[in-house]
Amino acid sequence: MKADTKATRANCFLGCSLPDDAVSWLCAWQRHLQQKLSATGLERAVGWVRPESLHLTLVFLGPLPDRECQRLQDLLDGRFDSLSVLDTMIQPPRFFPKPTRPRGLWCPVIESGKRLQQLHGVLLSAVDEADLIHDSKPFRPHITLGRVRRRFQGRRELKGLPLLPGKVPFQPHEQNAGLEQVHLF
Repeated sequence: MKADTKATRANCFLGCSLPDDAVSWLCAWQRHLQQKLSATGLERAVGWVRPESLHLTLVFLGPLPDRECQRLQDLLDGRFDSLSVLDTMIQPPRFFPKPTRPRGLWCPVIESGKRLQQLHGVLLSAVDEADLIHDSKPFRPHITLGRVRRRFQGRRELKGLPLLPGKVPFQPHEQNAGLEQVHLF
């Protein structure tokens, strides 16, 4: 059966899946934040990313027809088979883009070198080679935990909510994550 070449994915992006220990750590943060929001009557303010969908986005492409996603996949096949592990550190969550006007909750991802930035650049080159349009915002490596629902954006109670407790309720405070696979999602 021939696939419909006009089908469009909701959103397409290149990213790294996460190791199980990192997903567990992120889920612990989600549970902690859900309790914090519930205690202030804001339990419905955030739509949470499911554990199996947590990832590090490297290049966001937006909605694309399946045939364009396939063209990009064909271009990328084999390019990252020998990708060595990228040692990264996932930091505790914060609101983005600004704490005073939150649209989401994310955990920044940092590394000691520049390999993540270099990988981002290589992927952008492949996207350009495939003649696809991509998000032109500066690359800020992060993992999205949840998105603030539109009707809650700008709410005073949400703006003043301290995310980080005086003492982090679980250890470690930051989480190592060895990233080794790039996927087209």
